[in-house]
Amino acid sequence: MRIAIVGAGAIGGMLAAILTKAGQDPLLIARGATLEKIRAGGIEFREGETHFNVSPRVTDDTGSEGFQDLVVIAVKAHQIESALPAMRPLIGPETRILTAINGVPWWYFQGIGGEREGRVLHRVDPTGALAAEFDPGRIIGCAVYLAAEVHAPYRIESAGVRKLIVGAASGKDEDFLARLSAIFEDSGLPMPVVPDIRAEVMNKLMGNLWANPLSVIVDGTMSQMTEDPGVCEIGRKMMAEFETVCGGLNVALPITIEKRLAGAARLGAFRTSMLQDADRGRHIELEAILGSVIEIADILAIPVETMRMVYALTRLKATLADCYAAPPGLSPLAATA
Repeated sequence: MRIAIVGAGAIGGMLAAILTKAGQDPLLIARGATLEKIRAGGIEFREGETHFNVSPRVTDDTGSEGFQDLVVIAVKAHQIESALPAMRPLIGPETRILTAINGVPWWYFQGIGGEREGRVLHRVDPTGALAAEFDPGRIIGCAVYLAAEVHAPYRIESAGVRKLIVGAASGKDEDFLARLSAIFEDSGLPMPVVPDIRAEVMNKLMGNLWANPLSVIVDGTMSQMTEDPGVCEIGRKMMAEFETVCGGLNVALPITIEKRLAGAARLGAFRTSMLQDADRGRHIELEAILGSVIEIADILAIPVETMRMVYALTRLKATLADCYAAPPGLSPLAATA
């Protein structure tokens, strides 16, 4: 299977490293200093006692690579539109698109049927460009369970969490999903296929929703936040509001709030992906992870006041640090509805 991975951050780099180590030949799309570092020294991967170095194919010029069977989108949610020119030469009539991204995906209401069919979520697709670009029938949704960080020169350190849950965003696509799952399973990365990928995406988001923005506000690790009673309580309130939003979408969450907090505590000194971006002065995924949920809550007329307060605090702190920009044409969400 011809696989291209767009984005060489923690998720894209980890996928490229694991697949290459297993004998697959993924194409990694990178640019700038990251591209040069990987070309010069490959990717060093560490996970507990596991340590290896691989040199995947890497490029910033996709024009001569031809159509791929699978394009994995592994850039940040707010970077997808700017990555479209690099992706287009890779996408043919049969290419599937796997969205290995955090937060609510732009395609959430595409192919869902009912009264909300085709609704554009402006917090993740402000211009509607993504909804117009991709055929929902070829999108493979993904709930990403990878806890990893990128260190210089190009070393990925994994906390040992590795699983991708996938499913067709529209339709079934059973044969392709079975082939894809087998490739990743054989590479040492579990990839179960589920019939309702939207439920899995929201289940994953329940953990990101509170931990990512709060970690930016307090500059704290998972263990520091879960051990602090006050911060932990704010997380509980955010997740309780999220449960209500999911109920409005007819999504049942299989894990309780307390189990979610216990799982977060087990990550120990891990710094969330949003905090890693803030550490490096990069724009954070506030809209995909929290703003989009508030947008859905507004659609459903569900009050989410704790989410709004955390959103406002995170947005201002990130704005002052030049780590946030409101989506084009949209004002930052107000603290109250």
